[in-house]
Amino acid sequence: MRIAYFSIEFPPRIFGGLGVYVDEISREMTSLGERVSVFTLGSDELKRHEMMNGVEVFREIPIPIRDGLEIFLSSDSLSWGDGLDFLMDLFSLNQLAASRFMETGPFDLCVAHDWLGLPGAMAIKRKGNPVIFHVHGLEVGRSENPNWQLVALEKRGAEVADKLITVSEAMKGQLMDIGVPAEKIDVCYHGVDAEFFDPSRVDPVRLEALKRRLGFTKDDTIVLFMGRLEPVKGVVQLFSAISRIRAENHKVKLLVVGKGSLECWASEEAKRLGGITLVTDFLDAEDKMYHYALADLCVFPSIYEPFGIVALEAAAMGRASVVGAAGTSGLREIVRNPAAERPTGVHVNARDPEDIAWGIKLALEDPERLKAWGKNARARVLEEFTWQKAAKRTLQIYKEVA
Repeated sequence: MRIAYFSIEFPPRIFGGLGVYVDEISREMTSLGERVSVFTLGSDELKRHEMMNGVEVFREIPIPIRDGLEIFLSSDSLSWGDGLDFLMDLFSLNQLAASRFMETGPFDLCVAHDWLGLPGAMAIKRKGNPVIFHVHGLEVGRSENPNWQLVALEKRGAEVADKLITVSEAMKGQLMDIGVPAEKIDVCYHGVDAEFFDPSRVDPVRLEALKRRLGFTKDDTIVLFMGRLEPVKGVVQLFSAISRIRAENHKVKLLVVGKGSLECWASEEAKRLGGITLVTDFLDAEDKMYHYALADLCVFPSIYEPFGIVALEAAAMGRASVVGAAGTSGLREIVRNPAAERPTGVHVNARDPEDIAWGIKLALEDPERLKAWGKNARARVLEEFTWQKAAKRTLQIYKEVA
């Protein structure tokens, strides 16, 4: 098959889990003998057309059209403010990608990753091309004040697409809540590179150097949060929870790795509360691996998390996790609670700092049990969450649609 991906994220431009997914799944598809072309955002510094690890990459540079189009926009659209430049560039990118798709085809299938690739994919659907809408998240969950225009676009994309693929049973439920028929949705879990994220690869000398550089001692119990510093990730509730824990046990330290809109707030709160180390530097994959290795326990208290690749990376590194499991949460499908036959962590209500604190204390109260949970976590990754398994399941759906 010849498969086209429309994604605003692709290496070297990766901002979150979406970019990681498109990178990994496209390479895995090529290893299965499929031809994959990614249509993505470009810049003057990047090649417009190249092959990367067997994947064909087309990078488009948006042409600003705001001056002419703004005249025709409604007050709702104009309310985007500075974000309107992004929206105009995004539509320009989609138009360019759709045109390039038609010029360089034929393709057997086009896959739009999230709403960001929908306008172009819906345009080529009009030309009779099969389209899949791969839903990594929805506006109604991402935002505390959902933009009705994005909600409408996602609903239109769900209607137009031949099939929807999403990342968890939790997300399938949310799609059904907005009116998508169950038979139109397939669930395919993400994978993780367990050969790379492998605790046996860790150099003890380098790990000890990192611990010293971050100011931790051998007596500290390190709890790691890695992710975007955004309200939806439960960062505010986590800081409140860790202050409660440290009131009883000062050996517990929180290591926070990420960037986002709460960065300034997190910096000030870390100074005020104490016992919190904030890392906002860019970390490559190797650095991420060592930060996971530094942790005794990981915590991902997301309020809304369709899947949660960080929880898979932590599990691959043999680390148990405390995760937000209320509402739309793929995390509860990755992490198994203490009541399970082979537990890998603890489920909590991420909106409740007291419940997060309870989950962390429960995990930490028995160090040997915690290590056993970590071993279970890595074993589960090797059984259920490989990229090869994810690609084979996804390819089966592609073939059905094409």
